Amino acid sequence: MQPPHNPYGQQAPYGQQAPYGQQPPANPYAAPAAAPAMYRQNVFVPHGGTAGPLLGPTLRRLKLAAGIGQLLALAVGLTLMIAGAVMGEDEGGAIVIAGMGGLGFCYLLIFVYAIVNAIWIYQFWSWIPPEQRYTSMWKKYISPGAAVGFMFIPGFNLYWMFVVAFGIADIMERLRVQYPSSKGPVMTLAILTIVVPMVFFPAGPFLQYLFAKHVEEMAKEMHARMTGAANPLVGA
Repeated sequence: MQPPHNPYGQQAPYGQQAPYGQQPPANPYAAPAAAPAMYRQNVFVPHGGTAGPLLGPTLRRLKLAAGIGQLLALAVGLTLMIAGAVMGEDEGGAIVIAGMGGLGFCYLLIFVYAIVNAIWIYQFWSWIPPEQRYTSMWKKYISPGAAVGFMFIPGFNLYWMFVVAFGIADIMERLRVQYPSSKGPVMTLAILTIVVPMVFFPAGPFLQYLFAKHVEEMAKEMHARMTGAANPLVGA
């Protein structure tokens, strides 16, 4: 027996319905959903993160001047205090006071050095492309504010100074792959900059200057390749 005639033509049978409370199976031929923006696995790029301007040599020169000044003030202050103590209380009292003033000026320059160093870290970290702001010692995103702010956490700052110094060297080595530089690797200099002052502190300002100069010159060459500029080392 023939089925009754359907004036609308043959209709496709209904597919199997998913049980109540469950999602239907995914279509394997559907286009994949867009992945969230991130520069490394499990580390998300913050919304609106941009790279800052290239850092000039002024801050590292100010750091060096403040570092040399504090060493001289320390040497003069200690010399005057020792000389005043040898001369005795009556004759050397004024000299001891002058020596204490020299030590006070040394502490003031240490404070100035710390401020200039914090500004340098912030500005250099701001230049780093946001997708590169992580290190092998801190795999999450590090903002310029965090790079500086964590330096002021007591105890933790002893670890964080390694994260920042070694992190800059690590980041510059990664950038060399995409933007080659004529400057050599900086990791050895970063290690010396942190370790040597722990044994011989007067070397600190000079090693900090050499480290900053090295990475700034690398950044100039890389920045020139990023923007297509010429003569990246003019004015270094």
